[in-house]
Amino acid sequence: MKVSKVIAVAKNEVGYLEKKSNKDLDSKTANAGYNNYTKYGKWFGLNPAYWCAMFICWIFAQAYGKEDGKKLLCGGFSAACETIRQNFIKSKRYTTTNPKAGYVIFFSGTRHAGANHIGLVYKVSGGVVYTIEGNTSTTGGVVDNGGGAPFYMPPYPSCPGWIGIRRARGISLRRD
Repeated sequence: MKVSKVIAVAKNEVGYLEKKSNKDLDSKTANAGYNNYTKYGKWFGLNPAYWCAMFICWIFAQAYGKEDGKKLLCGGFSAACETIRQNFIKSKRYTTTNPKAGYVIFFSGTRHAGANHIGLVYKVSGGVVYTIEGNTSTTGGVVDNGGGAPFYMPPYPSCPGWIGIRRARGISLRRD
């Protein structure tokens, strides 16, 4: 499996805006609002809700199928960023050094201890980590309930770590 597959799925979602109601969930921009209704929540079975973790689960499921997507995320899908992070820690696949394209990245925040937000690294260049995240915005700093799926390039002082998806048990993932 190629890392480029999940990155391509994520890039295709850039510009998606959360909805004010359960209407037009598949449209990127129709019915835009700030009530956390999304196609990712519909797929997950939890709408409305914070959706950054569901976005990550959805892009992995779209890229690799549900079973392999779960394996790559250390055993399961979750709507909670910290649950996904803990799964990576327990699987000894969590690191805080040398992020690469295709890694999942976690962010601390103000809502609770641990990971408050999650994204996908699509590029690392010149010491800058570029991500695609669900439920954030392009404003400065980490916005963990921002309503969209943008490309992002912030400085990451609140990043507790990232994980490489290339070593999932039972699957091998290769760089392009």
